[in-house]
Amino acid sequence: MTQATAATSAGGFGSPCEWVFVDGEVVPDDEAAVSVHAHALSYGTGTFEGIRAWWNADREQLYLMEGHAHYERLARSARILGLPLPMSPDALVRATVDLLRRNEVRANAYVRPLLVQAGAALPVRMHDVETRLSIAITPTPGDYINPDGVRCMVSSWRRAPDVSTPNRAKVTGSYTGPALAKTEATAHGFDEAIMLTVDGFVAEATTSNIFVRLGEEWVTPPGTEDILEGITRAEVMTLLAEELGRPVTQRRVHRSELYTSDEILLTGTAAVVVPVVEVDGRPVGDGKPGETTQTLNQTIRAIGRGDDPRHPEWTTPVYDEEPS
Repeated sequence: MTQATAATSAGGFGSPCEWVFVDGEVVPDDEAAVSVHAHALSYGTGTFEGIRAWWNADREQLYLMEGHAHYERLARSARILGLPLPMSPDALVRATVDLLRRNEVRANAYVRPLLVQAGAALPVRMHDVETRLSIAITPTPGDYINPDGVRCMVSSWRRAPDVSTPNRAKVTGSYTGPALAKTEATAHGFDEAIMLTVDGFVAEATTSNIFVRLGEEWVTPPGTEDILEGITRAEVMTLLAEELGRPVTQRRVHRSELYTSDEILLTGTAAVVVPVVEVDGRPVGDGKPGETTQTLNQTIRAIGRGDDPRHPEWTTPVYDEEPS
C-alpha cells in the first residue's frame, strides 16, 4: 500500500488494509468480522487503542509511534475490566510491526488494537464470556481534525465520572457521550466540543486532552478529573517541561479560564496537537493558532518520522531493523 493509493475519507482515514491480526493469526479483512451476537456489540464490553505509524518517504522507513506505551495502557485497561490479554506489550509491538510489513504499509497509518468480549452471551456481565484480540490498520492520508485551528463549544453533555465508567481504561462503550458532544458541537456550527466533569470543571475534548496557557503557565486537568490520560498528552508534557524548564501544572480548570486563556491546545493520537482558536464564540488569545502549539505539532510529527533526533524511545522502525 503506497501513499498514492491511500484514498482519503471522512476524518482523514483511507480504506482499511487487507490483512488483520486476530488471536495470533493473520487473516484477510473480510474474515475478521465478529458475530452480530457478540457481547461487545450490545454492551460495549471491550477496550481498544489507537496507534500512529509515520511514513518517512526520504528514508523509506515507517515508524510505529509509542507502540510500547499504547500496549502497556491496553494491558492496564484489560486488568481494570477483568479481561485476559493473551500477549505481552512487547509481543504486541512485534505483532504490529509484522502486520505493517505484511500489509506493505508505506504511508501514514492508524493501528487499531481491539480486545472485546466476542462471545454470544446475552446476560450483562464481564465474566465467563469469550474474548477476541485483533489488530487492524487503516491509512491516514489526511488529518483527523483541522491542524490549523478549531472552534470549540462547551458541551451540555458531561464527562462520565470514574465511579460510573473507569476512565483510566480506554473502554469501547464509553464513547457514546463524546460522540453525542461532537454531534452537538457540529450541529451548532463548531468543530469540536469540550466536556466538563459532572461538577463543572474542564475535563477534555471528545477524543483529545486539553492544555491551557495562562500567561507563562501551562495547565492541564489531572488524571483525577475523569480524563483518559493520553499518550500524546504525556509527550506534550515532556516537551513543554524540556522547553520551559518547569513541569506543566496539573490542576482543576474552571470553565471561565477557557475564556481568559492566552493559548489552548488539544492533544491525541489521531489529532496530534491542534490549536483551539475560539471557545463559545470567544477568541482564544488573538484568535490565531499559538506559536507554542504549532511548534509542538511540528515537533511531534518530526519525531514520529524520525526527522527529529529527540526521544528515539518513542518510535519503533518497521522496515530493515528489528523492533527494540
